[in-house]
Amino acid sequence: MCVLCQGADRPITREHIFARWLIRQVHGAKLVPSQGALSTAAPLRIARVVVPVCADCNAGWMSGLEVSFRRMLFARPRTGPLQAPDRLTLSRWFTKTAVLLAHAYGGALVGAEHPAQLVSGMPDDIEVFLARRRRPRQDLDYALDVMTDGEARESRVRSVAVLVDDLIAHVAATGTLSSRHGTRLWPLRTHTMRWDTLPVITLVVRG
Repeated sequence: MCVLCQGADRPITREHIFARWLIRQVHGAKLVPSQGALSTAAPLRIARVVVPVCADCNAGWMSGLEVSFRRMLFARPRTGPLQAPDRLTLSRWFTKTAVLLAHAYGGALVGAEHPAQLVSGMPDDIEVFLARRRRPRQDLDYALDVMTDGEARESRVRSVAVLVDDLIAHVAATGTLSSRHGTRLWPLRTHTMRWDTLPVITLVVRG
């Protein structure tokens, strides 16, 4: 079954969570998570973390999302207002990545009960906070904040932090995060959001 669209009757492919273009962009071929993803998991190179997704998702909306995300972060200056369509693109990319990372490590992101909504928009039970990271140790990183429950069949992931270049996003169930994680990217807020005024945080990448 595809972890995203939940389709069970489609060919399944093994998808690299972080696309090759991004690995090349940040010179991340040898990077591992700076803090480890789960305490029980041996470090795995970020470029090698894969998950099963269906061919329709992989070659369809996910491919288009990668193109939009790449253009937004690396093909033009990050200045001026962040318009609603761009905020949606960022929110979908970071949420898709968070859901897949949780799945790759045998867990599920708390609140992401409707991942299939990512096919055309955003899950209605997720929020995303965005900030800039001061002096990151590396330009691609992630961390999972895991809830321990010895009786659960799978790990419950409280939040996922994803760092790309100097941008860090925290993804979690609605109502879980706070302003210390940055400014709320999703759900959309009515006031203007600007690249130039994103808060700069010195927090570790962990949620």
